[in-house]
Amino acid sequence: MSRVRSEHGFTLLEMLVALLMSGIVFGATLTVLGVFQSNYRVDQLRNETQDLARNAIDRLTRDLRNVAAPNSGVPGALEVAEPYAITFDTVDPTRITAENPNNDMRVRYCLNDAEPKNEVLWLQVKRWGKTEAALPTATACPDTIAGDWESSTRLVTHVSNRIDGKERRLFVYGPSGASETAQIVSVEPTLYVNVKPGSRPGETQLTTAIELRNANRTPVASFTAVQLGSGRQVLLNASESVDPDGQALTYKWWDGSTELPTTAQQYETAPLTSGSEHIYTLTVTDPGGLSNSTKQTVKIK
Repeated sequence: MSRVRSEHGFTLLEMLVALLMSGIVFGATLTVLGVFQSNYRVDQLRNETQDLARNAIDRLTRDLRNVAAPNSGVPGALEVAEPYAITFDTVDPTRITAENPNNDMRVRYCLNDAEPKNEVLWLQVKRWGKTEAALPTATACPDTIAGDWESSTRLVTHVSNRIDGKERRLFVYGPSGASETAQIVSVEPTLYVNVKPGSRPGETQLTTAIELRNANRTPVASFTAVQLGSGRQVLLNASESVDPDGQALTYKWWDGSTELPTTAQQYETAPLTSGSEHIYTLTVTDPGGLSNSTKQTVKIK
């Protein structure tokens, strides 16, 4: 006789235990997979944000190194130099027109902090034809007043320069202590980016230093006025006047309201009346049209 094979299987309890164990293992697997996918997305966003920040810094560097030669109405290379905004004229490589042979355009970089944990770096551009567009006075970032700018572009998001009340300047200008825009000869932009504040690995800092090759600084006027010996002539000497950029200066002299007949660095007056008082004025001008003046009073003995 053949032996009857047992037909016993899993009991209901065993099936429930197996299903429970499978559910736990499957759930743990999904949890790990979810964490992995979340971390992957954050890492991908972080890498993309860092790349955008690097590209923005590179673009700013390129624009600043091609700063358009400033006109006499704007001393220095920059039109606006603030901690979180900078405006200047640069060369437009994409457009060449007969009306604007220098291919100048105005650009503005500014940081919007409407969301301190997700600040946005904006680029605004203004081109013109024959006549240069007036410098906008609006300070909002971005400036949305019609006609001020022809395009506005988000360059970088997830910037954290002012997160948690911090005031880390986007732009630092040199030399340190420069009190006027005309004195600025370098810009150091610094971007802090953090796609997930409060989580590791934390924020990334990107910075560089940019020397302004076309910075045109205001000259310094200085002169001596010396009565010559027992004579009544006065020697005016402007050799102490200097141009910070090493450019040649032109000179104009006045005795009171009367312009003297010379543009030389030194000038000897005709004999003057004893006891008379003269207020001499010197104005020096650089090739870019920037001027500076100073005065001295001389009483003839």
